[in-house]
Amino acid sequence: MSDRLKDLQRQRALAQEQVAWLDREIARETAGTTQVPSLSAVASAKAEPRNSPEAAATPDADKIIAQYQGTTRSVHSEVKRGCFIYFFAAFALVGLGVLALYFMRPR
Repeated sequence: MSDRLKDLQRQRALAQEQVAWLDREIARETAGTTQVPSLSAVASAKAEPRNSPEAAATPDADKIIAQYQGTTRSVHSEVKRGCFIYFFAAFALVGLGVLALYFMRPR
């Protein structure tokens, strides 16, 4: 089996997993429950063997999503915070420049 064929099969399996996840999320939102249904048979029918490095390196996606889901801030607050940081950094650089000119002038 060629490397390209293996890569294509792996990509197809990943796409099928993503579609299955989307179906689960849609079903969960439609039903209005907070329970996550079990993984479908598509995820277990991967094209690559279980002992491959790719299979060992891919943790459960739902766990990763749940880990980072509650700690999000709004984009507006992040942008505002970044603008303040840049403003005060620029203000400090201007202040340092004025101090440098003051101490470097001839007396």
